[in-house]
Amino acid sequence: MRSFYMGLTLALVLALALPAVAQTPQAKTQAEYNAYNAFYLEQNPQRKAELGEKFLTENKDSELRPAAYPMLTAAYANAQNWTKVLEVAGRFEQELPNASVQTKGGIFLRALDAAQNANNFPKLVEYGDKILAIDASNLNALLALSSMLPERLPQDDAGKNAALAKALDLGTKARSQVEAMFKQPKPADFTQEVWDQQKKLLEGQVHSTLGIINLQKSDYDQTVLMYELVIGINAKDGLAQYRLGLGYAGQAAAAARKLQDAVAKENEAKTARAEQALLDELVATREAVQQDTIAKQDKAVSSFAKAVAIGGEVAQPARQSLERLYRAKNNDSVEGMDALINAKKSELGV
Repeated sequence: MRSFYMGLTLALVLALALPAVAQTPQAKTQAEYNAYNAFYLEQNPQRKAELGEKFLTENKDSELRPAAYPMLTAAYANAQNWTKVLEVAGRFEQELPNASVQTKGGIFLRALDAAQNANNFPKLVEYGDKILAIDASNLNALLALSSMLPERLPQDDAGKNAALAKALDLGTKARSQVEAMFKQPKPADFTQEVWDQQKKLLEGQVHSTLGIINLQKSDYDQTVLMYELVIGINAKDGLAQYRLGLGYAGQAAAAARKLQDAVAKENEAKTARAEQALLDELVATREAVQQDTIAKQDKAVSSFAKAVAIGGEVAQPARQSLERLYRAKNNDSVEGMDALINAKKSELGV
């Protein structure tokens, strides 16, 4: 799974979701208090998790358990033990199904992040849906689900279409949330440079998400629109360049079909000895469509070449796509293709 961005949004939302220890009930015994206090004060994540597990095991009836679970999931998250985060989140749900929305929100956010880091797609969807059931506008869940659903589509058409419809709805909502977030005044604890950087990261995430959704839907115009926005933010995003190339190639294929139709109509009119005015109109139409087809092919070639130049995991499929299209445009020759790639490296500074 490609990572979604949680850094800024998790920081902004988690304060809403995590309960304050000062507001929790009191311990019933000194031993219970001591165990909880040791757990609370420990700074080492691994040791903190051990103390948390010990507290939960030895204090089955403690009123502090609802406060202990968020701290335990946080400890495992800080230790990057994603499997244990998900395990504790599951235990929490079984034991405390009527916990506060605030407590659930914090633990579900931790579980969502853990599922992404553990590459556990089913759990990511599960906790993303649970967060949205609590807060339909939660940006972390909107970003996570909308970005991952189009990457793991069902094989059947009905399931695929349903997943894409859900992803598009969530992605559109995420875009609105990001736009609204950055219309607000900058938080005092963010420098303008950091705030601008976060804006670019989140906008790039949203546009990339909407881009892959529309690519999977074969809506190439929207694909191109979204990925042009992504590379406008970061031209060295190889995946975005590759998928932009796929969008341009899809547009070019549609234009080529129009060209075939335009050529057929022109030839039919010539065979029928149509009036010159009609012939001139059909020739102009065919030439315009032909130019459009070539322009879109050229854009696809350029984007594929940039993806190859940037390198990374998409370099090989980008080269394959580039070679197919380059051969189609150049009489089955690849002469000059490597020079084009090198030129793109210079252009991008990679």
